Amino acid sequence: MNATIAHLLSVFAELSVLGFGGGKGIIPEMHAQAVGTYHWISSEQFAQFYTIGKLVPGPTTIFAALVGYAALPQRPFLGAAVATAGMFLPSSLIVIGADRFWARFENAPWRAIFSQGLAPAIVGLVWSSVWTIARGTPSGPLAYALVAIVAAAMLRTKVSAPLLVLLAGCVGVVLLR
Repeated sequence: MNATIAHLLSVFAELSVLGFGGGKGIIPEMHAQAVGTYHWISSEQFAQFYTIGKLVPGPTTIFAALVGYAALPQRPFLGAAVATAGMFLPSSLIVIGADRFWARFENAPWRAIFSQGLAPAIVGLVWSSVWTIARGTPSGPLAYALVAIVAAAMLRTKVSAPLLVLLAGCVGVVLLR
């Protein structure tokens, strides 16, 4: 088996298992592996792939397929398939098993305590992801102003996040390039 294929499967299977509570928590580690360790893509490509993952229907971590595609340029569809299988198969199997266990203890008091204890960890992982994605994006006064405007719009209006991201991307192409 090609070393890159083995590394893709290994990295994304590990991330799959670590991605409890939502895929945003694994973004920093995915960046560290794909950009820093294996150099499959650049930080800028990572930010672009992440944005595409946010815009398409389904889980954001579907952009793992794009990382796999870029990681194996001689066989891009194989790279995409391996990364996608690694990203979703292990966690899916674990969730199936955990669901059976969770249902068995439906009325146990520890379930609520467990859920409340995970919340701060997940919030921290999400903020870590935001910081990681920001490293691959343009910076400067215009970029910061655009981020502030989009953040305010997300918090104060009912405009959908994907539409705001798309609009911000269009503005960014015009003003930041």
